[in-house]
Amino acid sequence: MNDTDLAFMPASDLATEIRAGRISSLDATENVLSRIEASRETLNAFITVMDDSARQDARRADDAAAKGQSLGPLHGVPISVKDLINIKGLPTTFGSQLMIDNIAPADAVSVARLKAAGAVIVGKTTTPDNAHKLLTDAPLFGVTRNPWDLDLTPGGSSGGSAVAVAAGIGPISLATDAGASTRLPAACTGVVGLKPTLGLVPHNQVPDGFQNFIHLGIFSRTIADCALTLGVLAGEHGSDPLSMGVPTGEFMSGLSNASVKEFRFAFRPLLGNEILAKEVRAACENAVGVFEKLGGAVTQIDEAFENAEPTWRVLQQSNWAVRFGKDMEENADRMDSSLVEGVREGLSYSGPDLQRAMYGRTRLFRAVQSWFGDVDFVLTPTISRRPLKASHRALDPIEIDGQNVGDMRRSWCPYLNLFNLTGHPAISIPCGWTDDGLPIGLQIIGRWFADAGLLAVAAAFEAAQPWADHRPPHIPR
Repeated sequence: MNDTDLAFMPASDLATEIRAGRISSLDATENVLSRIEASRETLNAFITVMDDSARQDARRADDAAAKGQSLGPLHGVPISVKDLINIKGLPTTFGSQLMIDNIAPADAVSVARLKAAGAVIVGKTTTPDNAHKLLTDAPLFGVTRNPWDLDLTPGGSSGGSAVAVAAGIGPISLATDAGASTRLPAACTGVVGLKPTLGLVPHNQVPDGFQNFIHLGIFSRTIADCALTLGVLAGEHGSDPLSMGVPTGEFMSGLSNASVKEFRFAFRPLLGNEILAKEVRAACENAVGVFEKLGGAVTQIDEAFENAEPTWRVLQQSNWAVRFGKDMEENADRMDSSLVEGVREGLSYSGPDLQRAMYGRTRLFRAVQSWFGDVDFVLTPTISRRPLKASHRALDPIEIDGQNVGDMRRSWCPYLNLFNLTGHPAISIPCGWTDDGLPIGLQIIGRWFADAGLLAVAAAFEAAQPWADHRPPHIPR
């Protein structure tokens, strides 16, 4: 087996091989570390690399396997973590020049669970300044680039995590999704991106546990790896009120014989937007055909739906205003200009503005929840057009098929922040490719806590139209 084949081995297979002693965790980890180094100048997906501790953990994993000790489901598997999530003793920079010296006092709950499952954490991935935008660049580290085309963005805000998985720099990455941040980069880079049901994976770092809509997200190249990781992460924790009483258990048992027969699907090609790129529509309509051939009943829904972005914007920018507003003017020269603008907008909102947005969130939830009286799953494009240029500025308008469609968040990914606000589980999977070889994503949405069923439906599509063998051209060699 060459280094590239090892790098693209699924985590579920790699863990099996490490437990059996046929592959060493140290070899797999060294391979990933060398790929991080080789990709710094091109992809730039990591802020912090944990060379020494990763090697130590890998050696311990190999020793445990050799002794026949009881091993976790991710034993010895090298993975990465977005640099918004705490790892004890390391900086959590949030991609910000202001947070370089912010040393985490303890592991996040999710990180502690990954470690307990045997994972070897190799580093922390890039994110724009405080994860505020749909691109991955920041004054702290520069520009992260898409391995399918280095002129393009991988999307944001979890761009580094998506690039790492897409380019064979670890099979799994833990990230966040507050308004698009896992599913958008997944679509841009041709990997799986899951936003679980709100609260299923506890998030103990959010300052408001009750009104929270920031989810922890999972990147992988296969549905099985995503399900394996979700089983490790899911379950209540006392720090997160939204996690109390959530279902636990493993999520892989329904994948091997997954079927969509007798399931009812709604395909919504538009969701608060008016323009969808022709190449994206064609790929998504082809995916709808796959579900129909597999026995699913699909109905296309063309009725207009409210764009969730105005509601999301007030809630998110109010959050930024509280977090950054007090000292912003003295720190503005060290912050991304688009974050500064967002904080200023947040400071302009009144109390009634914020309360109306909270009401709006409930209205959106009830509207989406009503869909599931008639269908089991909803299908949408993940994003409305191919990846933007890496040089695109966050506040500049975007075009779709040559037409100016205005604001990036309202027009590029109206399909995404809606389900952050409503909390429904949603996954982006590769569903096709543009004529010049760029990936296109399909989003599948399910009922609350139907995450296992969502993964099974995605697995049925994966079996019918596999994607994991598609490797981007710009990967470490």
